[in-house]
Amino acid sequence: MNYLAHIYLSDNSEENMLGNFLGDFVNKALENEFEYSIKQGIFMHKKLDTFTDSHPDFLRSRKRISSTNRRLGGVLIDIFYDHFLAKNWHDYSLIALEEYTDDFYNILKKFSYCLPNKLINRMPFIIEENWLLSYRDIIGIERTVERIAKRFSDTRHPLAKPIDELINNYESLESDFKSFYPDAIEYADKLKRML
Repeated sequence: MNYLAHIYLSDNSEENMLGNFLGDFVNKALENEFEYSIKQGIFMHKKLDTFTDSHPDFLRSRKRISSTNRRLGGVLIDIFYDHFLAKNWHDYSLIALEEYTDDFYNILKKFSYCLPNKLINRMPFIIEENWLLSYRDIIGIERTVERIAKRFSDTRHPLAKPIDELINNYESLESDFKSFYPDAIEYADKLKRML
C-alpha cells in the first residue's frame, strides 16, 4: 500500500493519520522523536506493510509484473493499489476524495514542526501537485512511477516503462485490489483495537 491507503486505514485521528503516512519517511531511530499517538500510527504503518507484503492477492499482483520490473514489483503494486483505491473511493468513503485529501494536507501543514526534513522538502510538491488526488487518474500514476523510475535509473535494476505494467494488467490488478482491500480494512480494524 502507498500513501493514500495508509492514511485511509488509520483511525482518523490526525496523529494516527500522520503516523501512518510517516511510516515511509522515518527509520527506527527517528520514531522516538514523535509523541506516542503519532508513533502508534508509524507502528500501524509497519504492521500494515508486513500484512500486505504477505497477502495472497498482493503476491498474485506482484507476479503480474514483467520480469524486467519485478525487482521493484512490490513498489509498483503499492502505487497501483492506491490508484484503485482513489478510482473506487466512493465504495469506501462517504467523504469526497477532494475533501479528504485537502483535509490531510492541512494535517501535514499543522504538524510541519515535527516532520522529518525528507518530508518537509517534498511537502510543497505533494500539496501543489496534489499527489493523493492525482492517484485517481492514470496520468497521475504515470507521474508517480516515473518519479520512482528516475530514483532508480542509476541502479542495477532500473524500471522500464513502469506505467505499462498497470495498463497491460489493469483488470486483473483491479480485481486483485478489490479482493485484497476488505482484508486490509479488517486487519487495520484489529490493529486499531489493539492500540
